[in-house]
Amino acid sequence: MRPETIENYLKTIYNLTTAKTQVVSNSDLSSRLGINPASVTESLKKLHELKYVIYEKSYGTRLTASGTKLAVSIVRRHRIWETYLAKELGFGWEEVHEIAEELEHVRNDKLIQKLADILGNPRFDPHGDPIPDAKGKVKRTNFIPLTQAVAGKNYFIRGVTDHSSVFLKYLDKHHLRIGAEIDIRSIEEFDGSKVVICEKKEIILTSKVNEYIIVEEK
Repeated sequence: MRPETIENYLKTIYNLTTAKTQVVSNSDLSSRLGINPASVTESLKKLHELKYVIYEKSYGTRLTASGTKLAVSIVRRHRIWETYLAKELGFGWEEVHEIAEELEHVRNDKLIQKLADILGNPRFDPHGDPIPDAKGKVKRTNFIPLTQAVAGKNYFIRGVTDHSSVFLKYLDKHHLRIGAEIDIRSIEEFDGSKVVICEKKEIILTSKVNEYIIVEEK
């Protein structure tokens, strides 16, 4: 396997893991990568042989210690590049992901640390994703998806889990940016949609949109 392919798989597996489970299904991996399931299975078998993952057909895939270490370094590179592109070069948050996808494969820890130093060693990238530090540690937060927010309380937007330009442009249109304060006025019992106030404007957010927005209670 090409080094770039290995890195893409490990990064994607890492991003798909959650606090509840470290195991990733083939279907989720196939969907996220846009690769057919049969090809994903073959690649996972090779990664298993390389000892980057533990792959079990009926169970799923999880990263080994060496796989996690490499995955975290890739994620760090990616998120620092996104931050540099946004803060120093003026790219929009809807543009940086695709460019960082290419730059993340530049394996030079000294360069990445230089970029981090220039940026002041940021904790989060432009999408609110935590940036692992030089030792691979990620600071924990008490952020929650907007789906869990309750009516009558105010929240700050801290991140998004959908980095597509279509979604981010939608958020920009309604001024729903990182750091913006939103007031949850009401929640529709039928579908979970929320009526919120942001910058004195009322917006109705569908349950699908709520899934992709990460918030912190004020």
